[in-house]
Parts: sequence; C-alpha cells; structure tokens
Amino acid sequence: MASAQEVRKQLLESGVCGDVEDRQISSGNFVLRTDRGDCFVKCGTGGSGAPKAILEYEAEGLRRLGAAAGGLLRVPEPWLVGELAPGQAFIVQEKLDLSGHASRDDLGAGLAAVHAAELPADWQHFGFPLEGCCGACPQKNNSEGKSMTWLNFWRDYRLGEQLRMLRQNSPSDSEVQKLGADLVARLPEFFEPLGRPEDIKPSLLHGDLWSGNISALPDGTPVIIDPACYYGHHEADHGINLMFGGGSAFRNSGYESRFPRVTGYKQRALLYELHHHLNHYNIFGGSYRGGSVELMRRLLGS
Repeated sequence: MASAQEVRKQLLESGVCGDVEDRQISSGNFVLRTDRGDCFVKCGTGGSGAPKAILEYEAEGLRRLGAAAGGLLRVPEPWLVGELAPGQAFIVQEKLDLSGHASRDDLGAGLAAVHAAELPADWQHFGFPLEGCCGACPQKNNSEGKSMTWLNFWRDYRLGEQLRMLRQNSPSDSEVQKLGADLVARLPEFFEPLGRPEDIKPSLLHGDLWSGNISALPDGTPVIIDPACYYGHHEADHGINLMFGGGSAFRNSGYESRFPRVTGYKQRALLYELHHHLNHYNIFGGSYRGGSVELMRRLLGS
C-alpha cells in the first residue's frame, strides 16, 4: 500500500478526519486534502526513518509550544502520529501557508512568550517527559524527571552525551575528547554570573531553532516548526540560531525587552552553539569537526 493511502486509512479509522483525498504517493513528505483542511505528512525525521516514539516526541513538542506561545507565534497543530511499518513513523499536522514574512521584533516577542511561559503541572524539571532527537541524533531528555540543576543537566545530558556519542562515532578523535573533558571541568565558570545553580529555572525551548525552522503566515504572524523541545535555560535556544541564522531571532527588542543579556552571555552563547556543532559532527561527520574544535578552544581560552 502506498504511503499516502496508509496515512489516509489511519486518519479515517482514528476519526481525526471524516474525509481524506485518495492519493498515490509511495515515499517522502506530502500534503493531503481533508474535510478539516489541508494537512502536511512528514515521514521520519532528520531525513531518515524514525520509530513512532520519536514522532510522538515531536508532536508533544508542537502541542507544548502552541500552548506556550499565547497567540504571538503559530505552531502547526499535530493531528496524528502513526506508522507505515516498524521504524517508519509519520506525523500528520495542519498545513500552514508559510508565504509571509515576520518582523524580527514580532518573532522575538513570540519566542520570549514561550520562554516566559509558566511551567506545566506535569513537568517542573530540566529535560522533557519523552526522550527525543535533534535532527537525526538521539537526544536524552531526563524523561524520568530526576531533580537536578541546569549545570548538571547540561553536563550530563547535552555536552557529556555528545562527547559520549563521539567516542563511538569518531573513536580516534582524542583531541576533541581532551578538550571536552577540560571544558566539562570548567563548566561552573560559565554559569557563575547567573547566581546559585539552583536559581537557574527551566523554560520551554524549541531546541532546534535554526533559520530554516522559522517562517511566517501571510499576515506576518511568525511560525516555528520542527522542534526538538526540552525545558532548559532560555539562552540555550540561542545556540543553533547563532550557528545558522546569526542569532537574529533573539537579537531584537521583542525578545530582549523581556530577556535582556546578562553578564557572561557571550561565553554561554558559544557553549550553547558548541552543542549543535558537536551534534552535527555526530550526524554528518568530520566536516563539522573544525567548528567544534575552534569553539572549544575559544571557550577554554587556548
């Protein structure tokens, strides 16, 4: 059975839609017309197949972002997560018209609203209630809900986890491991300007906010898509936007009026950007090694 036919079948059987067009599409992402509007069907994530749990993670991130945005941002509503076959999951979400352009200030105001949103009753920790991914790379999220400081979360679940995966994916790269160990030992220095470790509180983060995941409706309402959500220090969302986007999503009055930069921001921003360089090194290989090493050396002052 073609992919589109199987998705149509599951939409109808689940009661999500009462009518879905019958199309012959066997692979890739696609759009279906339904009685509740057009929907976008995304198969897998990060350019490859994915288990159902990963697409359920994405759907939960979309739901939480939409609730936190307070109308200042649009986030596609997830309709259904299903499987075409084991390890070949898909997510169906509303299709938005992304032909518009948003001002930086409006985008920043929407992102600030997300970062300032009250934590939900079901999650008061760093991390996320579901394990996930960032692109095609697994992302552990403290789904068991252990209580910890942001420093410990970043050490164990972000920087430390990327270094662990690199020991498997690039076992001969002893330089990155040495620089990484030195950086882990010095992590407290980067967070000292923020006060006591327990004073750093979690915000809902998009998690993968590069420029390609930012768009707008025709009326100029900003839209964010394809999240890798977790709850963390708000500045951590700046990392990949600095890597791919120059940081413009957060360098505007809409954002900085609610979250002004504080002492030590430049170094922490490099630290958060480093996470995504290492993530890309793990996914794509050596072409991202140089950027990772350069950032580590800058952070260590060497």
